[in-house]
Amino acid sequence: MNNIKTKFHLAKRPGGRFGATSGSAAGHTQSVALVDERYLSWLATQQAGSTATVALQRGALTSVFGHLARVASPDSQLIRTCLFTDRPPTELLDDVLLRMVPAHGIDGGLGLVRALGLELTQLAQRGGCQQVLVASDDERLIPYIDEAQWRGLKVVLVADEASSDFGRLLSDDPSWARLLMQADRRVSLNPGAWQALTTPGGSYFAPRAPVESERDVESIQGVDMVLSQQAPNDDWRAQVERVIHDWWNEETSDARLDLFEEMQNSQGVPPETDRHLLLRVRRELARTLSFPEKKAMREMIRATVLAQPPAVDEAIES
Repeated sequence: MNNIKTKFHLAKRPGGRFGATSGSAAGHTQSVALVDERYLSWLATQQAGSTATVALQRGALTSVFGHLARVASPDSQLIRTCLFTDRPPTELLDDVLLRMVPAHGIDGGLGLVRALGLELTQLAQRGGCQQVLVASDDERLIPYIDEAQWRGLKVVLVADEASSDFGRLLSDDPSWARLLMQADRRVSLNPGAWQALTTPGGSYFAPRAPVESERDVESIQGVDMVLSQQAPNDDWRAQVERVIHDWWNEETSDARLDLFEEMQNSQGVPPETDRHLLLRVRRELARTLSFPEKKAMREMIRATVLAQPPAVDEAIES
């Protein structure tokens, strides 16, 4: 990946990143969606303000991601969706392929990263499409995305509302920010799409108005997803501090040491820890957190982990 000569050679190819990518015979940009179901379910939970994991309605994937493909490229046509999941199928769906991967608790998501990355690489190598929508927040996908882009593939990431303020995101969640920086474009789901993905039997009808400008794109993606900028107060901090304290006391010594070492070498909070505590805090407050509150919560998590409680100190000395 760091070989300059190889990249220069690939850049000269007609289908390289700086070359012209051919479309389908019908004049459409063919697209494929690669969806990490676990990530999309977590986003759905955030949007719904639920206290429990939201089960995705897989039947809505084709219409929803077909719309997202057209938001990224107006002439795009979605040819299939590959869903990476550890949940067994309950029905057969047209144009949706299931890719079974190990549960995240078994390998930390490594199996999913390898499977999704391989699919992305093969699409690029074999010219399976011109555009790929990736719904995942795992930074380990960056080398696969980079390789696919050098082979001429346009990569679009499905993001959440946090990406609307990239300056803050770069400070609060640098790993997610780095992944977003690697994408050619970023898109997000509007409220109608979330409702279709989370309501049994729900259907999604994409907006018919043509996208004429970047402002229209923002409207379709749902600017109403931007959260209130309510600042945390003392009562809020006391509630959140109690949640974080309870969580930290529940962690094993090994888990504390792992988090301590990981946060020492990074500026943010690991995604899994962040997701888990966001859900716990939302249960406590019975509402969605604003961006300043998320930032404050992450600072409090880091302060707790890096305070080096006795159990961690002993593990380090041994």
